[in-house]
Amino acid sequence: MEFNPNTALDYARALSRPRLVGSGEDEVVAREIEAKLRDFGYRVERQPFRFSTGVNTFIRIMVFSSMLLVVAALWLRWMGVGAAVIPALAVLLPALLFERVLRAAESGSIAPEPGEPVSRWTALCLRLGSRYSASNIIATLDSLADRPDLPQLVLVAHYDSKSQRIPLVVRIALFVMAIGGGIFFAALNVLALPFPELGPAISALGIGVLLAATPLIFLDVGNDSPGAIDDASGVGTVLHLAECLARRSDRLDQLRVTILITSAEELAVMGAAAYVHRYEPVLRQQADAGGLYILNFDGVGVAGDLYVDSRDQTRPGRLAEIVQRASAELGIPLRRFSLVGMLFDHMPFARHGFDAVTLIAIGRATLSIHTAADSADRLQVRGFERAGRVAWRVIETLARTRASATGPHLA
Repeated sequence: MEFNPNTALDYARALSRPRLVGSGEDEVVAREIEAKLRDFGYRVERQPFRFSTGVNTFIRIMVFSSMLLVVAALWLRWMGVGAAVIPALAVLLPALLFERVLRAAESGSIAPEPGEPVSRWTALCLRLGSRYSASNIIATLDSLADRPDLPQLVLVAHYDSKSQRIPLVVRIALFVMAIGGGIFFAALNVLALPFPELGPAISALGIGVLLAATPLIFLDVGNDSPGAIDDASGVGTVLHLAECLARRSDRLDQLRVTILITSAEELAVMGAAAYVHRYEPVLRQQADAGGLYILNFDGVGVAGDLYVDSRDQTRPGRLAEIVQRASAELGIPLRRFSLVGMLFDHMPFARHGFDAVTLIAIGRATLSIHTAADSADRLQVRGFERAGRVAWRVIETLARTRASATGPHLA
């Protein structure tokens, strides 16, 4: 059975309705996904987990502290105090520490497993955010369960959705303006020591940073988006890939495949983080034995350019190279995605040293993400066709690599 983009599109359409974590509809959609995977012949299990929105709280704290430092620097400058450069330089601290704080908050916002000790940091993160319960869906084919020597590919997509009043593109622009403007603000304050005539430009830039950062503190989360592109399209693609794998006569028997459909991606990738938290020892053993690759799909159902995102890798991986080679062989243009402020489910894996990337498609319809307009009629078969063909070539490449006895990595 070969990948049919229209089938993936049909699966995505069937899931396209508001399904925010905790809304009740997310559970209905999860049961529908489970039923399909079982029909394909997979053994399906749930991974329930509890978490808080502590990550979002820490992001707000860091944004707010940066704003206070900008206000302090502006006030000292307007008062004629030369020490304005001190709080201005301190604005760099939240930017420099952002990644570390985000990573620590992500880990601390996952509630411990039964019997697992609760650290002070976890207790703090759980108190700072709203608490939720959710479940990841994990599916495997039994035929290769006892072959850890084979490379393993984890196909990932998330089934939850959310809406926000500020459009995604605007939020990203504000985030870039706030971070970039804060760094430039600090630099100008240093330059103003020998060049005081820069004062008016510093004031204008500082006010601009404050205007850009303020909306980031008050971001809301609602349940008005059908989430067709984000990320029913990713789930539809993964479901059909799973179907193709189950119905292949040889089942590509030199490659183990796990299907991971996560929840709570829209709440700071908590589902993927919870999966890594629980299964990290097993994942590490697999990575050391036969090789481990995590391929995530997010927003692929639009007729736009295809991108691969490998951000947050702590060490060089090979999967991005395999994806790029597959795209080149198929004549499908592929770009590198590097826009700051976007979170994807591959990131918790990458931060723990695993080889993980995300495939994304970006087109005009992408502008509807996180709005009520992200409905099934926005889905476009070309996006499924490109992402599915590239993914299938990656699957064949990994299986062929093992079969040719060159090991889990490309020669």
